[in-house]
Amino acid sequence: MAENGSVPFWWIVVFLLLALGAGIGSVFLTGGSIFIALPGLLL
Repeated sequence: MAENGSVPFWWIVVFLLLALGAGIGSVFLTGGSIFIALPGLLL
């Protein structure tokens, strides 16, 4: 794949998918309380 700048495009796609999956997983694990899950993820 062609790289634009210094970050490969697939890196951005993988990062977004992981972030999305983590967000959805946090919502399900906390029963929909994202505000309780965020401090746990940051720490």
